[in-house]
Amino acid sequence: MEKSYIPKGMIIIGDVEGDGDLLLAGEVRGNVSIGGNLELNGIVRGDNLKVGSIALSEGVIESSIECAEDITVGPDVKVIGNVKAKNATIEGGVKGDLNIAESLTVGEHAVLKGGVATKDISIARGALCEINLNQIYADRSADSFFE
Repeated sequence: MEKSYIPKGMIIIGDVEGDGDLLLAGEVRGNVSIGGNLELNGIVRGDNLKVGSIALSEGVIESSIECAEDITVGPDVKVIGNVKAKNATIEGGVKGDLNIAESLTVGEHAVLKGGVATKDISIARGALCEINLNQIYADRSADSFFE
């Protein structure tokens, strides 16, 4: 699969769509829809970011994220928007609701603010979490325990 590149210093005003992978070091002011993997070292400001998988090493995302597979938010990343993914590893900051189908790992320097819905969660000592947690993907419900 081919990889496209948006270099540092380039600003795209409008939507970006593609089937392959994207390395984004510049800035996109619009929606992004990538069928493959997104590597981010830049900025995305839009309503929707839809990708196969995503690795965020540095930068800012001001957009809701829908990820078919895994998302990794590095320590130098700020995400402002809701995140939906299969698995997530958070080392940076996320302000918004996290809807993670399988496993969420929160690193020791992570900052989370919002709601969290996941099947499995691990939070390292030192992480700052102001969250409402629901294990909605659990195999049993809290109500059934109290019946």
